Amino acid sequence: MKNGIMNDTTTIPDRMNIGFFGELPVRRRRYLESKLKRIEFEPGSNIIKKGVSGQFLGIVESGEAVLENTHSQTRTLTTGQHFGSEMLRFGKPSAFTITTQTETVLWVLHRSDWLAPSPPPLTRTINTRIPRFKKASWTLPVIAISLAMFVLILGPMLLENANNSLPDQLVEAGRPDLAEKYMRIVIRWQPESAMAYGNLADILVLQGKGQEAIEAYQQAITMDEYLPRIHNNLGVLLLEQDAVDQAVYHFRAAFKLNPQNTDAYRNLGNAYYKLEQWEAAANAYHQALDLDATLLDTKAAWAGIILYQSRLEESREAWEEILLESPRHPLALQGLGVVSLLEEDPTLAILYLDAARYVNPEDPTTRLFIGLTLEALDRPAEAAVEYQYVVETGSDPDLHNLADTLLQIVLE
Repeated sequence: MKNGIMNDTTTIPDRMNIGFFGELPVRRRRYLESKLKRIEFEPGSNIIKKGVSGQFLGIVESGEAVLENTHSQTRTLTTGQHFGSEMLRFGKPSAFTITTQTETVLWVLHRSDWLAPSPPPLTRTINTRIPRFKKASWTLPVIAISLAMFVLILGPMLLENANNSLPDQLVEAGRPDLAEKYMRIVIRWQPESAMAYGNLADILVLQGKGQEAIEAYQQAITMDEYLPRIHNNLGVLLLEQDAVDQAVYHFRAAFKLNPQNTDAYRNLGNAYYKLEQWEAAANAYHQALDLDATLLDTKAAWAGIILYQSRLEESREAWEEILLESPRHPLALQGLGVVSLLEEDPTLAILYLDAARYVNPEDPTTRLFIGLTLEALDRPAEAAVEYQYVVETGSDPDLHNLADTLLQIVLE
């Protein structure tokens, strides 16, 4: 069967499985549903190539397709899974190549339809049947009554249309305070809208109102517990307040609702890292990297954990891959310096660590490793300078105590 667009729209997939679709207003979702196109592909067809500006989202209705990322890692897409959210939302070129293994049917949404405004709602005619009066004194009351009725009838619909853009415009204009006031008006009109509370919480975060934002996110989840973005954002705030166990709960809820939610896996890794549950943190980071291998900071954190597990070769390979993409990445430079030091090659280690210090001169951890390397190079006086810096500037008590002990030893 040849590739082609089909008009049958009776089996459009459930977009609630895609986080950012589920968070759109109902009318906007219905509009985008009407723009989905059904396309059939023969086995061995190339759907998209890496680097091509495809500008569409694909949802697999049936069949199997192989996705290959920039690092030649592959995974199989099957019924209900999707790809291309970055192409759709941000116009980015494809970071992967996709080839069908079997006869495959996709639902496709093009970026032009994603960006297009929804058609305006049907105009409602208000028949007040108020007779025309010749006296001008009646004009203003009649207009006021008509406008009031218009607002009461169409207010919620008008707010739903504006919710997509007005708060963002106010924030971009540097007025998050006005965006907050606007969202509070929206909530008065739509007191049962979970997304309204979620949007209000986002704006409160921008203003540094963390506790109020937590309460707004919690209110949103009370109304609708099936919102992965809200769970993820609430988890981030709870993690910042050291409510780590609660944060873990919400991150896990986020990726259960949307298994493609990269941020939830990454944040879950951060939470487990804070709990010093290294294996769980490494697994969470690895799941995030399976979804998006371009997350350099996540890959660097994962490499650091497996180094702690004495997996030197894997750590080195991960950090080397990071440097290929970002030659000035401080964690990768630091990590390669540590690996070289562990492999008893302090000459190479100092090259990496000096580069890391050049990129981030105030990082006390890098300075501590430089001190250890200088000792290995039999340069104790220079090592003492590095340890002294950590003692004076390091905020982590364990790091401070270790540097202080090493300083006393090197000075004796």
